[in-house]
Amino acid sequence: MSANTPTSKPRVRVREATPADVDQIIDVHFAAFANDSFNQLMYPNGVSADARAKFAASFFPPETPDTAAAAIKKGESLVMVAELFPDGNGGHSSGEIVGFARWVLQREQRTEEEWNVVQPPPTEEMLGKGVDVDVYNAFIGELHNWRRKSAKGDPALFLGLIACKPSRQRIGAGTALLSWGAQLADKLGLPTFLEASPVGYGVYRKFGYEDIGVVDFAITERWGVVRSEGMYWGANNAVEIAGIAPEGIMRSVIMRRAPKPAAASVETA
Repeated sequence: MSANTPTSKPRVRVREATPADVDQIIDVHFAAFANDSFNQLMYPNGVSADARAKFAASFFPPETPDTAAAAIKKGESLVMVAELFPDGNGGHSSGEIVGFARWVLQREQRTEEEWNVVQPPPTEEMLGKGVDVDVYNAFIGELHNWRRKSAKGDPALFLGLIACKPSRQRIGAGTALLSWGAQLADKLGLPTFLEASPVGYGVYRKFGYEDIGVVDFAITERWGVVRSEGMYWGANNAVEIAGIAPEGIMRSVIMRRAPKPAAASVETA
């Protein structure tokens, strides 16, 4: 290539996901969390086709009058994907999906009778064959409880899940997805809540999220899992409010970001 030949930098674009994207979204999710201790506990024999299908179906459930009404109470699901255009040409119809984020937007105030509801724990039939339901309920269930208690029915934006393809790290996909959420929250004047994994905690701090609580899972005592060399369980996260987590504890941090003056507009689903 000549020194004078113009080159294009890779471009990441965020757009609303469609049902046609779901297979790529699921691929990204399970690749991103393949080495996560809780993910390995939830799928002790690997992810079955049934579990994969049940998880995929949760992204774009069929809309009915009942589900539309429930969305007012439970919030709107917003699924966004980050596409990579290696040659920098975003004019193509689609690029490679390298990340996704699933948000829940609660626009209206809810009464305590509406928000303070403990949902019955899911069963293996609901989650898919081979899923360890006890692990799922102990981990996901506890985080959902914290989410419910943190916002207390107030209007807010919630980040339910974000993942990026491991083979496409450090290209800005995660930053682009978080920026999209921040712009939406700022435009609407809403706080944002999330549960930070050990490895994602530092990124969220850079986006202005502050610690409001921790969920410490006694993963070694309860399931016998020992932290392997190089694996980070978040012992030093949220030290100011909870101290250093003891050995054998995996820490998730409940975080909140206050709305800032909106600098740009975003499209809402």
